[in-house]
Amino acid sequence: MQILALFLALPLDPGKPATLQIIVGYALVLLVFSFGLIILWKVATGVIDISSLLEEHGGGASMSRFQLLIFTFVIALSLFLLVANGKGFPEVPAGVLTLLGISATTYGVSKGIQASSPALESKGSTNGNDDTQDAAVQAAAQAGAAAGAAAGAAAANANQQ
Repeated sequence: MQILALFLALPLDPGKPATLQIIVGYALVLLVFSFGLIILWKVATGVIDISSLLEEHGGGASMSRFQLLIFTFVIALSLFLLVANGKGFPEVPAGVLTLLGISATTYGVSKGIQASSPALESKGSTNGNDDTQDAAVQAAAQAGAAAGAAAGAAAANANQQ
């Protein structure tokens, strides 16, 4: 596979890509597109069940999963459209990386809270600790925002250098 990647990265004529490289590139795009269509078909026919994609173990919806899913799709679609309309891969702004970092960190922290607190895993059992759980969720959200902002700042510093 590394040889194929090296072959695709080094054109024979620096001014113009080789015909074989173009053919192999289109074949790879067609292969990935075909896999995507197969997955979409299996989702549409019910072979692949995505009904619990945003569900927690207790049965409720996860806002952190939903946020991460939406941010990822919006940013991926935006970058795809920029690449499709432009001539190369655009530089990703630090703000976008910060948003993705905050979203991913919030999801990770919420999973950590769920793993450390069995009362949060089940929807029905609160054990009278609603205030403690709310405080824990708020603290996790703040920690996730701080970690995401730090990741975005580090990415911005890396882009400037």
